[in-house]
Amino acid sequence: MTKRGLYVHIPFCTSLCHYCDFVKVIYQKKWVASYLEKLKHDLSFFNVSRDLSTLYIGGGTPSSLSYYELRNLLELLKPYTANVKEYTVEANVESLTLPKLKLMRSYGVNRLSIGVQTTDDYMLKKLNRHHTYTMIKTKIALVKKALFTNFSVDLIYGLPGQTLSDLENDLMNIIKLGAPHISTYSLTIEKGTMAALKKWEVPSDDTLREMYDFILKTLRNNNYIRYEVSNFALKGYESIHNKLYWENRNYYGIGLGASGYIDGKRYLISGGLTKYLKGESIINYDEITSEEYVEEYLMLNLRLAQGFSLQDFKTRVGFDFLEKYGTKVKNLIERGLLNVTDDKVYATDEGIMLLDQVVLTLIM
Repeated sequence: MTKRGLYVHIPFCTSLCHYCDFVKVIYQKKWVASYLEKLKHDLSFFNVSRDLSTLYIGGGTPSSLSYYELRNLLELLKPYTANVKEYTVEANVESLTLPKLKLMRSYGVNRLSIGVQTTDDYMLKKLNRHHTYTMIKTKIALVKKALFTNFSVDLIYGLPGQTLSDLENDLMNIIKLGAPHISTYSLTIEKGTMAALKKWEVPSDDTLREMYDFILKTLRNNNYIRYEVSNFALKGYESIHNKLYWENRNYYGIGLGASGYIDGKRYLISGGLTKYLKGESIINYDEITSEEYVEEYLMLNLRLAQGFSLQDFKTRVGFDFLEKYGTKVKNLIERGLLNVTDDKVYATDEGIMLLDQVVLTLIM
């Protein structure tokens, strides 16, 4: 079976987080039915295959939809789920309910990605998140009650004024939740966000590196495997969908703000909600050149702890990796940034942290 995924973007949120620059709008009931109609159009327009291995509904906040709106969305996507191995829905703590969880289960959703971000109530308020640590624990109990065994939680580090002790507290609280998958991201201040307008200060690069190293050590000590730069999972719980991105596989994207990558072409659906609902969205296509493909293949695959196989590189890129880059590879191995064993090429812990440097050394 061809590995292909589908990403569905739901831009609605009940509130706007101060750090977020994803495509999103405040939820208004009047837009939802029209938006779902446009998703139906996208499925047809992009000729989305019904032979998908993964399906991922992200946002925005998909769980901000009402029970019946969510049911209509899941019904719309039902014909595409026959062979799906991993079906993920992103959710926020405050909008998760037991009826919605049971509804998702009934449509074959088998994985959740839950926006926890931090377990510090003061910091949650600063981020403009509308939940507390107590609420997080309550909702995770509901997730388990609805028989979801596979769920991920997000953790942001490098928050304004955050210390290593604060971070340790967050990590311990999150580990106690029993999530088999944890995604960690350092806070970045994006232009146009409330965080930028309020001039939030982020820690220095050295402090962020110290925090990252602490996360890596702590999660490894608790049986989490770092399988990608920012992602940790207990054995067998790696995200199949996200690995499609990092392995540079094909995936469709539908909905405002979604991007896709099919047969060497990337596309992005943009233009704002009003245009999207009128059927006037802008679709930007970008054909990947052979040089760009090599760079993307290396940059994405080396984000993964498993790296890539020499055979896969030759099959998909078209030439022998060691023949082309042998001298440079030797240099990277000597610097402790790259490993080559049998058929595998992968970055070391330090190489993963200096990935831009590793890839530039190879291709320049």
